[in-house]
Amino acid sequence: MKRRTMAMAASSVALVSAAVGAALPAAAAAYYPDVDWITCQVNEERAAHGLPVLRVSDKASEVAAGHARDMAARGRLGAVGSDGRDLRARLTDAGLYSAHAEEFMYTGYRHDGYFADTITDPDPGNDIYASLMSTEVTAVGIGYDSTYWDVDLLGPHRKLVTRAAVCAAAG
Repeated sequence: MKRRTMAMAASSVALVSAAVGAALPAAAAAYYPDVDWITCQVNEERAAHGLPVLRVSDKASEVAAGHARDMAARGRLGAVGSDGRDLRARLTDAGLYSAHAEEFMYTGYRHDGYFADTITDPDPGNDIYASLMSTEVTAVGIGYDSTYWDVDLLGPHRKLVTRAAVCAAAG
């Protein structure tokens, strides 16, 4: 009796593991970062330093997403895309103009919290933190594909269309 119960339990575990395992790739593939939430986390850090909030540029996020897809397809990080364009060329081609533009690329993150924690870490060696805390940066675009992240930081421009990040109320 005990052997049969253990065999049934082992079979159940195998079935559950197989079902969960089959569901995991689909769930992982469905992940896309919450740009608003991440921006809100950055804005909390900016507020602590007396800085104005960053705004979200949906168009810059589209540009960043395209570059993230390109990096994922090539399997490596790179400032220049497979088409030979750099950040400034990608932004210009999308009709985005800014006197200030910076790009940061990452790979390996599949969780908004981990990513937000990384970019808001005030460690002196964290270059994106210094840029995010700069008054020259007023807007952000974030793109993601298969663990490849592209973060575009922009300064003000009269033609730059942005929106406020939608932050969930605490509670």
